[in-house]
Amino acid sequence: MSEWKEYKLGELCTDINYGYTASANNIGGGPKFLRITDIVPQRVDWTAVPYCEIDVKNSSKYKLEKGDIVIARTGATTGYNYTFNDNVDAVFASYLIRYRINNSIASPFYIGYLLKSENWKGFVDNIIGGSAQPGANAKMFADFDILLPPHNIQEITVSILSSLDEKIDLLHRQNKTLEELAETLFRQWLWKKRIIVGRLKN
Repeated sequence: MSEWKEYKLGELCTDINYGYTASANNIGGGPKFLRITDIVPQRVDWTAVPYCEIDVKNSSKYKLEKGDIVIARTGATTGYNYTFNDNVDAVFASYLIRYRINNSIASPFYIGYLLKSENWKGFVDNIIGGSAQPGANAKMFADFDILLPPHNIQEITVSILSSLDEKIDLLHRQNKTLEELAETLFRQWLWKKRIIVGRLKN
C-alpha cells in the first residue's frame, strides 16, 4: 500500500468544464448531443441521442474524447456519470460537467469505475443532503477523495472489469435477440390461429 497515493478528483484532471447550451434536434447535421437523460441508463444508446448545431470553436471546446468523464449536476440524477469510450462525434450538454483525467497519473477508466462505487454514491448523497432541488457544482465533485494504486494495478483492474462489462453487454444483446425472436414467433402463432379460426367459421 506504500505506493498508493491519496488525491482529490480535481487533482487528477487536466480540464474541468461545464457543458454546451443548445437545443437538441433529431435531424442531424451536427455532432451527437449527450444529455443527462442519455447517461442515466447503464449503457448509452447512441441511436437515441439527438444532434445539435455548434460552431467549430465550440465544437472543439466541448467535443468528447475517449476517457472523458461526464457527471450530471442537477436533479434526482445528480452524480450519475459516464466514461466516454465510443467512436462517436459527440459534445456534452450544459447540465453535465466533464472531468478530463491526466493519463500520466491515472487511468480515466479506473476513475470511471470508482465513480460507480458505493463510496461515490455516499459522497454524492452527502453533497445533496435533503435538498428539495438536488444539485452540485464542479468544485463539489472535484473534492471526492480517491486512493490511487500504481498505474499497472489500475490497468489490470480496468482490464478485468471491462471484460466483465463486455460479457454483460453480450448477455444483454442475446436476451434482446431472444425477446425479438419470441415476439416474432408469437405473432406468427396468432396469425396462423386467426387463419385456422377463420376457416373453421366458414
